[in-house]
Amino acid sequence: MNPLLKSILRAIAGIAIIGSGIFVAKSLIGMKAAPPVSSSPRKVNLVKVIHAEPADLSPITYVQGRAVSKDKIEIYAEVSGILLPQSKEFREGVRFGAGETMLRIDGEELRMSLIAQRSAFLQALTASLADFKVDYPNSYEEWRQYTASFKVNESLKPLPAAKTDQEKFFISNRGILNQYYTIQASEERLSKYTVSAPFSGEVAQGLVTDGSLIRVGQKLGEFVGSGTFEIESAISASTLKTVRVGDPVNFTTESEGKRYVGKVARILETIDPATQSARVFCTVDGEGLRDGMYLNGEISSAPLAESVRLNIDLLQPNNSIYIVEDTVLRLTPVAVAYRSERDFIVTGIRPGTAILAEQVNSAFDGMTVKVAE
Repeated sequence: MNPLLKSILRAIAGIAIIGSGIFVAKSLIGMKAAPPVSSSPRKVNLVKVIHAEPADLSPITYVQGRAVSKDKIEIYAEVSGILLPQSKEFREGVRFGAGETMLRIDGEELRMSLIAQRSAFLQALTASLADFKVDYPNSYEEWRQYTASFKVNESLKPLPAAKTDQEKFFISNRGILNQYYTIQASEERLSKYTVSAPFSGEVAQGLVTDGSLIRVGQKLGEFVGSGTFEIESAISASTLKTVRVGDPVNFTTESEGKRYVGKVARILETIDPATQSARVFCTVDGEGLRDGMYLNGEISSAPLAESVRLNIDLLQPNNSIYIVEDTVLRLTPVAVAYRSERDFIVTGIRPGTAILAEQVNSAFDGMTVKVAE
């Protein structure tokens, strides 16, 4: 056979074999059943909701600060002399009642000088009685009784009132008025040698001891009362529209959790530009309070009608919240009547509205959710 023809026949046979193989393979593949197509179920978030129950709610503003006694004074000497011993020493922690003597400086020299001034004044009064009897008989008996009851060891009593201008000129010309007010000035100065407690409290700082030489202007110590305390705190500028002077404040101590009731005393409405806050001053009293004690407080302001209180984490941008309608989240604008660092109060919510009660990752308007039972 011709070699060329033989090659051609071999090529045709190979092509036929390959074609037959392809045909058989396709036939076998077509006989295999197609695998079932499974569609994965769509994930649905399980969420918790709060069903709105509008009521009259008081905005709560949180404050904290250090209690400072309103009755707190620094004591300075107005006279000089030797500090005399007392039954109670002027030492830290020693308590004194209102009006009780805390410090006494030796003023014996001034006291004796004052007795001499009163004696001279009594002499002037006695010398004027005869003229009163002749020229001012209507006033004589008052001046006689005043002179008779006069004691050089006691403080001056008020002078009898002059009934006419002539009588007033007479007692002024005799030097009675001048001596009277000079003695009063000396009595006032002598009173400064004794320091009495202006209120009940305790010595917070004692800087002198018995026998010390006291100089004018020297600081003697500090005295702190145990009555009313004041707490200064900062509140957000946004709460100034609800917090008012007189609002009640519930305070608790950090360490023991004791409760005290106070009130808002003053509000400084100047806003700190750095912190956007305003200073508020509250007063409180009660047994167990101490100067310097740290307190946490809650200011209860006037109630807001038909309102709902929610955690601040639920507030979305542009004053909106998520509510659940059927099985869908809806981003809904609300009227925020009050906002603090912990919560906020909204008005205009219909009773029974299902409000999203927790943060949901990647939440969006229209998300499908399932409410947890």
